[in-house]
Amino acid sequence: MLANSPSRQVKSVQKALELLGHLQEFGHATPKQLTKELSLSKSSVHNYLATLEMNGYVENDDGMYRLGLRFLTHGSAAKSIIGNKRPITRAIGRLAEEFSQPIWWITEENGRGYFIEGEAPDDASKMYGRLGKRSYLHTHAPGKAILALCSRKYVERISEYHGLPEQTPRTTTDIDALQEELTGIRNREFAVSEGENILGILSVGTAFEDGDGQRHAIGVFGHSRNFAGNRTNNIGRQLVSQVRELERILADGGQ
Repeated sequence: MLANSPSRQVKSVQKALELLGHLQEFGHATPKQLTKELSLSKSSVHNYLATLEMNGYVENDDGMYRLGLRFLTHGSAAKSIIGNKRPITRAIGRLAEEFSQPIWWITEENGRGYFIEGEAPDDASKMYGRLGKRSYLHTHAPGKAILALCSRKYVERISEYHGLPEQTPRTTTDIDALQEELTGIRNREFAVSEGENILGILSVGTAFEDGDGQRHAIGVFGHSRNFAGNRTNNIGRQLVSQVRELERILADGGQ
């Protein structure tokens, strides 16, 4: 469900969130760097950092600020809302070994995709995502598979609310073109996206709903060269089969 847009955003809260987002993206920053990045005065940045540090949300390491460990509490609490999804965790582990590609479990909330958990075979890294990453659903295959589960009206609302930002020259940014693509995804039950989020990277994804009506997807990611010939369609069909079995297990309350 999409949140209601506030008629007026609280600018101080927005700036604090931008500051925290910058620290998350770059790992650490000095007050001088934050002043430049956020277009704030030195005194404002100092006040933000002092308040956040006092509450445990940032830590000062000799003048370099980073996120504080208090966020672990919020992250654990947020993930617990999803509930017991051990069958999904086991499934993505098996799929990573079977396909020899990184696998990500992605969940939709408020019209965006969140990377919940990833697995990769021993000879590959957990690339193309990170735990908690927020993404635009129209930019990768698991996200498009999730959109294909939604009504056309809800997809239009997501487009109006978040837009369809261009991540690369290959990103689908036209709502009519996206709706047409989603029709094809609904028919074959899996999505394919190449170079829409990162050039040279291809993803294959299949979506499903859990017993609470929450929309999820399992995505296979890798360099386009790793999906030569019929491998993309073969992975898509196998992914559909595995995810449908996963749906059955979840519906039965499986562990």
